[in-house]
Order: sequence, then structure tokens, then C-alpha cells
Amino acid sequence: MATTAVGPCHSRLTVMTPVIRRWLAYGGKDSRPLLKAVATPINCPRRCLPKVGGTRHQETENQMVVQQEEVIYRPRQVRMDWLGMKRSWKYVLKTVRSMFSSVKENESTARLFKKDHVMYYFRNPDDLSYWYVMTDEDYGGHSWAELRQGLNEMTAMFRGYLSEKRPQDLLPTTDPLQPHPPYHGMVYLETRPFLTILDKREYMSLTGFNAVKLRLRGDGRKYDFEMVCDCGFEKRIAYVVPIYTRGGPLWQEIEIPYVKFMAKMEDGGYLLVRQRGMGYAMLENFRFKLQDGIEGPFQLEIDYIALIQNSTFPDEGTDNKDPWEPINATIG
Repeated sequence: MATTAVGPCHSRLTVMTPVIRRWLAYGGKDSRPLLKAVATPINCPRRCLPKVGGTRHQETENQMVVQQEEVIYRPRQVRMDWLGMKRSWKYVLKTVRSMFSSVKENESTARLFKKDHVMYYFRNPDDLSYWYVMTDEDYGGHSWAELRQGLNEMTAMFRGYLSEKRPQDLLPTTDPLQPHPPYHGMVYLETRPFLTILDKREYMSLTGFNAVKLRLRGDGRKYDFEMVCDCGFEKRIAYVVPIYTRGGPLWQEIEIPYVKFMAKMEDGGYLLVRQRGMGYAMLENFRFKLQDGIEGPFQLEIDYIALIQNSTFPDEGTDNKDPWEPINATIG
């Protein structure tokens, strides 16, 4: 098949030096000198050789000629995050006001005089912006979910469809000797992190209370309510408790003591053998998770999430005993 000649040369060989590759990797915005490598054309007359300094170089074929170009300094474009600056300024004003306010007017200390404290409610459409939805569709699954206001526009409606269909890369093999790992679809509703000055994350505090109160209405399925805590050293632990919804038109008010939460690794998903207490001042977010292995539609309506102080519940510790604790070590 004949090839169309471009210019005086019938074929060219483009050679990219490591400097050009590095320059392209930075998006062509690097201000360092660029070395332009031009390969000598193959099977072309010597008059086609590139010029350097106004003279032709009588070079042999397949020899590369390198020419240094001028350094071009491009001004760096800086984009201001005005929304982040506004959020940081509000946080600074809030911090300054709390320093000069009384004990009962300060938000961090006023909760010590209350028996309950509402963390999240959904009376306005803007309250839904503090939450986001995650499904297994992000890694090839087939479930879907959405968050919207309830019919009375006073609650949050978390609904969708849980699919047990495997992703394409997790299909079981036909080899009987190969393992067949189980798969379950997953959806969850999680709070967004609080951002303070310069987009720094701020933790939620559970101090002053000993239980979580939920008012919700479900469809009869089992959900997991999780609270994720940051334990430092890039280690996050999720404290989980199951929620069994009744279904029907009636609302449920569930009080869950802190000591009833079970600790598990947030990334691995397995429960810790040695349970540990919750970091009350290092809470990152709340989460409603559905992964019960039952395919079909789901709907969970949430009214509010609050912290309460109940004298019948213990204030600290955990009810999940450590199996390695030497209980009978002092006997005999």
C-alpha cells in the first residue's frame, strides 16, 4: 500500500527525549528549558536536514540534531476558593464569639446542661446537603440509591434498589477447585465531614452524653448504624450496631447506649477480637448501611439523630468482653 508523502520527506521518525516526556507529564506547564529532539528524516536528500544557527549540518542519516529553545516563563494561574474562604471566616467568627460568651451560651459547654442534643434533622431542603449516598455501582455493582425529602418535607427519605448481581470482574469461575467468595450488594448513607478554616476537618464530639437516639421508619429490613472514629496513624475504626426496622406506617424511637456499639476496622470490615472503647471526641461521621443479602427495593425514612443522657446506661466502656482477658487468673 502506498504512503502519502508529507513535504519533501517520505517518512519521519519522531524521537522523544526523557526531558520532553517529563515536560508533557507536567501538562506542558514546566518552566524549565525544553530540549526539542528532531530526528533526521529517513531516505530523504541532505537538503532536508534541519538548520541550526542558520547553517545546514551535513550529518549522516538517522542522526539526531538537538536544538535548545528559549525559556518561556508562564504566569501561574491561582484560583481563589471563595466558598472555602467564606466557610473559614464563619468558623473564625464563631470561635471568637465562643471565647467571649458565657458558659451557657457557648455551644461546646452549653450541651453539658442539657439532657439531649439534636445532631441532625431534616426540616429544610438544605439539610440534605450534609449527607451523600454511596452504592456498589462505583466498583461495578448494580445497586442504586437516592436521598430526597419525605412526603411531608420534614424528613429524609433514603430509598433505592439493592442488587445481588455480581460485578463483571467478580463473576464465579467454572473451575471447581477455585474458591467462590460470597458477594452481597451494598448501599449506605453517610454524613459529609465538617470543614473549618482552610478546609481542615473538624471532629464531632459525643462527650456529655451516653446514648444515641434515632427516630426513623423503615421497611422491615436490617440496617447497620455506624459511627466512624479517627484513632490516628491513618487508622479508622467503625462502631456498628444493627437496627431492625418494623415496617409499616409507625415511627420507631431507638435509644442505643455507647457501650453497645461493636468496634470493627473501617476498611476491612471485620470485627475486632479485642474490643476497645469509643473515642468520644474523635467522631468523623454517621452512616446508615444496608447489606443484608436480600435483593429488592428498600426505603428508610429518618426524622432526626440526637444524643441523650440516660442514667440507666453506663457512661463508658463496652459490653463486648475481651475473650483473651484472664477472668479466672486470680482464682486458685
